[in-house]
Amino acid sequence: MAEIKKPDVEAAIASEDKKGSDAAVHRLNDVISEIGMGEYQWKLFYLCGLGWIADNMWLQILATVLPQVQAEFQIPDAISGMGTSCVFIGMIFGSLGWGVISDIIGRQTAFVATLTLGGIFGTAAAFSPNFTLYCILLGLMGVGVGGNLPVDGALFLEFIPKERQSLLMLLSLFWPVGAVIGAIFAWWLIPSYSCDTAAAICESASNRGWRYTLAAMGLITFAMLIFRMFFIKMRESPKWLLSVGRKEEAIETLKDLARMNGKDIQVSIDDFPDVGQRETQAESVRRFIHSLKELFARDSWLSTVLIWATWMLISVAYTMFYGFLPKFLKSVSTDAPLSLGETYRNFFIQTLCGIPGSVAGTYLIDSKIGRKGTMAGGAIGVGISLFLFTTTGNSWWQLFFNCIASFLSNLVYGVLYAYTPEVFRTGHRGTAVGMASCLGRIVGVSAPFLSGILIAQNPNYALYLSAALFALMGVVSFFLPIETRGKAAL
Repeated sequence: MAEIKKPDVEAAIASEDKKGSDAAVHRLNDVISEIGMGEYQWKLFYLCGLGWIADNMWLQILATVLPQVQAEFQIPDAISGMGTSCVFIGMIFGSLGWGVISDIIGRQTAFVATLTLGGIFGTAAAFSPNFTLYCILLGLMGVGVGGNLPVDGALFLEFIPKERQSLLMLLSLFWPVGAVIGAIFAWWLIPSYSCDTAAAICESASNRGWRYTLAAMGLITFAMLIFRMFFIKMRESPKWLLSVGRKEEAIETLKDLARMNGKDIQVSIDDFPDVGQRETQAESVRRFIHSLKELFARDSWLSTVLIWATWMLISVAYTMFYGFLPKFLKSVSTDAPLSLGETYRNFFIQTLCGIPGSVAGTYLIDSKIGRKGTMAGGAIGVGISLFLFTTTGNSWWQLFFNCIASFLSNLVYGVLYAYTPEVFRTGHRGTAVGMASCLGRIVGVSAPFLSGILIAQNPNYALYLSAALFALMGVVSFFLPIETRGKAAL
């Protein structure tokens, strides 16, 4: 009789565990489908949307206040993107850190803590006496806000029926709303309370607009936090509870959801015989480490690598352009120079154009085009639009091409944020999505520095590179091995 090696035994046991886990998740998906989409899930939809608003609101507002911050602190173009880079550094730790925390101790804690940190340090940045402290506080704000998207997307996906997974794409509708909110306050406050950026000296007393704007964003973030804490009685994800052996709590959560939806379900512990006993904290860590190995298993490594590559490409491309958009709008036009008010008016119009992109994406991802086709076509379209932006000096044509780019970029970001958690399993979903976001933030740190250097030479150089990276992301998306259209997340 042939001797069975230990690694073969361990592999066989792991395979059986995975089959048992799959059976339990499939049963849980059936129960959630039976419960349907009801009051709790719709409230959770809006509360998760607040995280998407906060993420993009803070990123966009840094672009809007950049010229005034640069003028007040006398910062040269080459390092003017330091504040944005510090936010990305904070988001590196936040996206991965909160993703890991949510996989080990649950989704609830991270869901509240992200906005708490974002509100505290974002508001504090409005009172910065110098550029160094401004950058540090923005970095700490990024630690909080950076966890919103990986945590919120995983949490919402694990509560909704598989028939309604396209709603994860619709969550991206809140992404451009965040940009619109930032643009409204910038348009209102900055032109009225700012110094002339061309002046030799910009006194703080005559340049309060950017501080008022950051303070307003901080207060809005705190308002979002209050909604998260009191709008609904927050429940832990039933899929996460089941993954750590807390079957009784998972079943109680399912019964609560059913009652709120007016349904009577029959579910008990016996429906999940393959799920182990409740884990200790040490067992949770060991289970988490084991589940990470699945990201690079033979049947999943290519998907993991390509997904992470798309996140890195779009992060650099998006930040290079949108992180400096007001400067582009003001500097590349060959018409009469735009006033400060006109610049922020155009910025507001452009952000508004992103909202219908998210709505269009919600329908396209469930069409024959699917997630992959929508993402690939949209990214290539953004690249073309940005290139056309460089071919004209007319401010109205630039606004037109910019609106197309905004529409498509929000569509692409929405599909990517919906597609990524669908591909990964519950046991490591938060970490996998967090790592994707983290890698995007890591390479995104270079974008402000690179843009600053290129803008100093020729603004079009930064635009050419951004357009090329968007197009490359579209090509990579074509080669993603998994199409999740019509499939339930495990």
